[in-house]
Amino acid sequence: MKTLTFTLLVLGLTAAHAQTRTGVCMLSPSEKHPEQVSLLINRTDCDGDGGCGTSNSNMGWERWGITRDLLTKEGTQVDARLHADAGEMRCNGVVHDGMLTGRYSFTPNMDYARQVRSLGLEGEIPDKRLEGFAMLDVSIAWIKQMQATGVKDLTANHLMGLRALHVDPEYIRAIAAEGYPELRANKLTEMKAVGVTPERIREIKSMGLNPNDRELIEMCVFHIDKAFIEKMKARGLKDLTVAKLVKIKTFKLDE
Repeated sequence: MKTLTFTLLVLGLTAAHAQTRTGVCMLSPSEKHPEQVSLLINRTDCDGDGGCGTSNSNMGWERWGITRDLLTKEGTQVDARLHADAGEMRCNGVVHDGMLTGRYSFTPNMDYARQVRSLGLEGEIPDKRLEGFAMLDVSIAWIKQMQATGVKDLTANHLMGLRALHVDPEYIRAIAAEGYPELRANKLTEMKAVGVTPERIREIKSMGLNPNDRELIEMCVFHIDKAFIEKMKARGLKDLTVAKLVKIKTFKLDE
């Protein structure tokens, strides 16, 4: 009986370790964004599945429950924790030279994937991706807000990309107000990635153009703006369409 109890205990500890990611962490003020804290993680829980390596990301101070001033207090012991629907990230260590250095762990919420499925989204969320969902704060409330906008083809696989690029309900509603109300999730990701904004759309339409969503993306990719269109008109080009403008850029006919 004692042997069985010990075996079960060992198995329980092994399972808990498998669920929790570990490593070394450093929290420091972001050089480019003072309102954010930079998290550097060097993972030590190598499992032969590409789990090792170093990652760096910026987040708001409030997510960690600490302030910039705290990192000026040399020698202070700090247990910084980031709580998210997908799990908890933790950096436990000591402040030195304006940064917190210590042990890192991520404990996933193993019920998170079920909660996402309950919202009717297709696709699975692998356990090893839960850390990314927590880091980006892909909350259940945010997913519900995205669904409420009516965005098409929203699946579990789209969530991280949309969140990482800050494609939020406000952005979707603003794009819809400019004449693009029925966009799919992957199309919204593309548009935000190349710089499609409501302001950019209004500028393009002020030039007499009315591009579809694919043409909008092409215009941003090739940097076709008002200045470029005016330049082509000054050269005597008439009846300019998006297709013609893209062709001019593609073959460098403006040079």
